[in-house]
Amino acid sequence: METKPIVNARKINKMRFISGIAICALVIAMTCVVVVLNIIDYFDYKSTESGIHNLRMFTTISNIIAAVAAFMCLPFQIDGLRRDRYKLPSWIIILMYIGAVGVFLTFFIALTLISSFQGFGKTMFSKSNLFFHTINPLLITVLFVLVISDVKIKFLRSFIPLIPIGIYMFLYFVMVFVLHVWEDHYYTDKFIPWPVSLILILAVSFGVCQLLRYLHNLSNRYVTRSIETYYKKSPDFEFPKVSDAIAHLAKLESKFHHEGDDICIPVDIIQLLSERYKASIVPLDILYDIYLENYLVSIGKKSK
Repeated sequence: METKPIVNARKINKMRFISGIAICALVIAMTCVVVVLNIIDYFDYKSTESGIHNLRMFTTISNIIAAVAAFMCLPFQIDGLRRDRYKLPSWIIILMYIGAVGVFLTFFIALTLISSFQGFGKTMFSKSNLFFHTINPLLITVLFVLVISDVKIKFLRSFIPLIPIGIYMFLYFVMVFVLHVWEDHYYTDKFIPWPVSLILILAVSFGVCQLLRYLHNLSNRYVTRSIETYYKKSPDFEFPKVSDAIAHLAKLESKFHHEGDDICIPVDIIQLLSERYKASIVPLDILYDIYLENYLVSIGKKSK
């Protein structure tokens, strides 16, 4: 029986850094440009949602939230490429989760409901719809599911994206059905009473939350297992002693050190190497000292 080849986790991370930078930059640029063009009514929309009123659309709001999350991710992606290592704070991933659910919900409603009235081509590919209904949702979904999958999202956190959706829905129904200020541009009262639409939209939103959470966690499981397998079994870290393996790790990491950088000890990787060499008898603080000593020696040689 053939064994599966060991995936080089460092190469996977580098690919994630590069793709993350590219996707984040595209999402930020397209969102900024399209929002500005919509505000100045460049696309000449003849409706009550034209110009500055476009900011009342959930499509616009959700794309802005996702773009803000991408903007927060970008420095970490760049730093990860520079240092060959990064860790996104969980709050940024949750913010991207909120944005991803919003744009995916927009994509789903546009594809299934709005396109049945306006036509598929007009809804998905015309004017700003090409970016906010199609390109951005696809890019952001890929970014959230495949690229920034460092943190596993627990079930209770899957309710967080429903909060901004619920707030918008409350505002929408007040402005449309109570104050009659906005048009019912999402056709919530077209076929069925709006309270039923409210329940259906919440149900679909919850389903989107769970779908994206599942795919994100699936990717997280793959990345985590790849990293664990690489440091526990790869011949790249095959040495007589755990101290030698950690010294090798320190030399690898020091190659990406730049003057003024903080020195971060990769605690998770050192623990994996400790398990690989069955070195639990050696206190982890000693292994951290070995890493730090070799790291400092390596950057000292590089600076000469």
